[in-house]
Amino acid sequence: MKKASCFVASVLGVTLMFTAVASAKPIAALLFPLSGPFSAMGTDMKKGSEMALEEINAAGGVLGQKAEVVMGDDEFKAAVAIRKYKEMVDGMGVRAIGGTLSGGIAVAVNEWACKNKVLYMSFCHSSIPVGKEQCGYGFVSGMIPYQTGVATAKYAFQNLGKSWMIITQDYRFGHDELAAWMVISERMGGKFLGNIYSPLGQTDYSAHIPRIAATNPDILVINVYGQSMDAIIKQLGEAGLTNKKMKFAIPKSHLYTIKAAGAIYNENFFGGHTFYWSLQDKFPKAKKFVDAYEKKYGEVPSQDSDGGYVGTRALLEAMNKAGTTTDVDKLVKTLQGFKMDYNKGPEEFRACDHIRTTSVVILQGIGAKASGRNFGKVVAEIPWTETLESCENQKKDVPFGQVKLPGK
Repeated sequence: MKKASCFVASVLGVTLMFTAVASAKPIAALLFPLSGPFSAMGTDMKKGSEMALEEINAAGGVLGQKAEVVMGDDEFKAAVAIRKYKEMVDGMGVRAIGGTLSGGIAVAVNEWACKNKVLYMSFCHSSIPVGKEQCGYGFVSGMIPYQTGVATAKYAFQNLGKSWMIITQDYRFGHDELAAWMVISERMGGKFLGNIYSPLGQTDYSAHIPRIAATNPDILVINVYGQSMDAIIKQLGEAGLTNKKMKFAIPKSHLYTIKAAGAIYNENFFGGHTFYWSLQDKFPKAKKFVDAYEKKYGEVPSQDSDGGYVGTRALLEAMNKAGTTTDVDKLVKTLQGFKMDYNKGPEEFRACDHIRTTSVVILQGIGAKASGRNFGKVVAEIPWTETLESCENQKKDVPFGQVKLPGK
């Protein structure tokens, strides 16, 4: 038998990372946006995946061998992601893929995976469990964008005010968040004052600041992510809007954004997170996850770290349970209703639509008081039962998919 080895090599433009018997073949391929506007978040996701892989291998690997997993950069481009996945499926025999950090890219990859009968585990906020995107081969370890929209909107209309304006990233993720806010606004008596679409990668919002100031909503919804989110928060602060009565709701915030904003990200900011380290006070396994991640990387995990960790660990554990790494139908059947208790208490992939049943944490900013691992104050945890639609509604994509978006 060949000696086990640990190394990193370049294969087909991606990085091969594993500790394995030298003759072993890759059993999964994961891609992340390691370059582009979401690169910091993509790196977090990759860190979570790496940690899950190491834990699985330390516990005996997959089917008696150390698991070999290919990891690489999708460059935040759907065409690049599909090309690289195809190379790994056709060239290496991989039948399970995962990763990505874009709702639009996830939809494109899911369509390709469905046509080619490849198992796809999306780690991000993704709409693939909904409506026509439901093909049977896709799973989501992050969340449906509708859910963080619902969670933050419910909290906002209950606690922050009624009139609202929104800046929306102009692609699938942003559109779905906007639809959720519009539905909840109608249900809870909100007053919609307007929407501004923001192209992907936008970092200059100076032209929109006067309109926001003049409209003066109770709540400004910052429905953008990555570098765009960092930029608009900074510019709102420079314009003096963050120290007034206006509140700011962010359906999907990030620890890096809070850190970069500093004192600007004050008590007027309320962000949605599918994971925050203080959950360790509630869930013992969350503490184990946080401690291990912090020891390995020198920082606490973010929600993107969580998505990568849970998605990778579930995928590899499902292979062990199913007794196969390549029989996609068996893997899909195993993951349907798959129960796990990794870092937030008991969860599962709901059998009907393959979405992870997880909660949303609402984190209020604390401005200049933020330091070390203390990024904010948890003011609510919204359970999945309050954000996820029924199986029947998911299949029909109602009510959110029926919303007429402004300007569309």
